[in-house]
Amino acid sequence: MRPFRRDREQQGITLIELAVVMAIVAIMGAFMAPSIGEWVANYRIRQSARDIASTLQLAKMQAISTHQIYVVTFTPAAGTYQITPGGSVSQIARGITINNTDFTGNVIQFYSTGTTSSPSLTASIYIKDANDKQYRVVVAPSGNISTREGWT
Repeated sequence: MRPFRRDREQQGITLIELAVVMAIVAIMGAFMAPSIGEWVANYRIRQSARDIASTLQLAKMQAISTHQIYVVTFTPAAGTYQITPGGSVSQIARGITINNTDFTGNVIQFYSTGTTSSPSLTASIYIKDANDKQYRVVVAPSGNISTREGWT
């Protein structure tokens, strides 16, 4: 038996084959669109928590390297935070809010030892998105900084 061969006039794809492939791609896209939207929302809140943690880490490292006290001040109502001295105001991502903080005056101080102003308690920054997905940035008295999903 000979293998199937197309003649030169029959090479390529037909319009029907192209239409079938395009229909399959459209159907797959329709099913994937909601999950992509959810993925983007989850990415935003995770990235916001990492941005806050990075800012806190930067303040800690500057305090250690300069032997000065560095302060990170949070303004939940405006959705902003800032390193003092010398830091510009950072805005949390669109659609994410700083729900609250559980430390005095919305201020965390880092000392030249890398420790914080809360010698016995962890400090937490609580953020959430429009879908009530929650993250928490935790600063231990030792200066260790971590992010956690949820508020518990």
